[in-house]
Amino acid sequence: RLIADLIKIYGYGDGGECITIADPKEVWQMEILGEGKNNIGGVWAAQRIPDDHVGVSANIPRIGKIDRKDKDFFMASDNVERVAREFGLWNGQGDFSFWRAFHSDYGDGHNFSDREYFILNALAPSLGLTRDMDELPFSVKPDTLVDIRQVMELFRSTYEGTFMDMCQNVDSPVANPWLTGRTQKLYNTLAPGTIESRRTVAVCWCAYSTIIQLRSWLPDAVGGVCWLSLDNPGESPRVPVFSGTTRLPEAYDRCGQNYYDPASALWHFRRANRLATVAWQDTKKQVLGQVLEVERASLNGLSELEGQVQWTDADRAASLLNAYTARIYYDAVSRWEKLEASLWQRFSLGF
Repeated sequence: RLIADLIKIYGYGDGGECITIADPKEVWQMEILGEGKNNIGGVWAAQRIPDDHVGVSANIPRIGKIDRKDKDFFMASDNVERVAREFGLWNGQGDFSFWRAFHSDYGDGHNFSDREYFILNALAPSLGLTRDMDELPFSVKPDTLVDIRQVMELFRSTYEGTFMDMCQNVDSPVANPWLTGRTQKLYNTLAPGTIESRRTVAVCWCAYSTIIQLRSWLPDAVGGVCWLSLDNPGESPRVPVFSGTTRLPEAYDRCGQNYYDPASALWHFRRANRLATVAWQDTKKQVLGQVLEVERASLNGLSELEGQVQWTDADRAASLLNAYTARIYYDAVSRWEKLEASLWQRFSLGF
């Protein structure tokens, strides 16, 4: 509601956005877009994800029918339907659907694309979802309980082994799911139909990605964890940053997304990742092995840390949490430095 009030006062000037708002008890998706070229304001709708469900938002409107009477699960601006009719996006007949009225070109007339379909289908295969459906559910109940390791794995997804696998027609060590447009064009010029471009969950141009874990049964300081990955989520490890973390390693202070900075945290991982991508079919086992080692180390030490934090004062808790984050980060950096050296040796005679 605070965001809604700010939109009324200052307006929303972007093509559209989904903001995920969560606390240990609830998760909401709030979809926002502008009200029109000459209007200060915005149009928005919000829907709560049921406690036993999973939802996905990836640059496409997902909210359908808005049930304003169900205030526990829906909220929306008063102007939603009016703006849709004003711009010819809805004729006023039948049930109003937010995503149908304000659909994006990226969705190609649907409320989903590759990423939404892959994740929802992977977690609830019993629903029989297909890529050619007109609409997918806003959220689904997974067939089995989902843990943090599965979420991390989904964030690494490139659709390997599925009909959406971009590498399925390329029998070569250099095949990778992050081929540039020029490289895809080359393959398809040599052999038409070799590569069908897909937007994978993990992409090589990513600066950072986060998985936010909120656990109500623990003190906030340690119950809230941001699993932070820099560079390509399909190749980089995740470092836990807690709600009670007060200090990060200095390398996180430096941005390396738009220029090369060897002292930035990003480039501690990007150098090895880019080398590995050159011959991904040969290097991915080595890279993913290191990712899983860092993941195991991060998760295996949590129980002891949580016990320590629960029974100490705030200053001591912050010290423990800072140390844990730093230890995992420096271990990961050390591993990626060794990985980079190993890859340079592998490619010493050429690529």
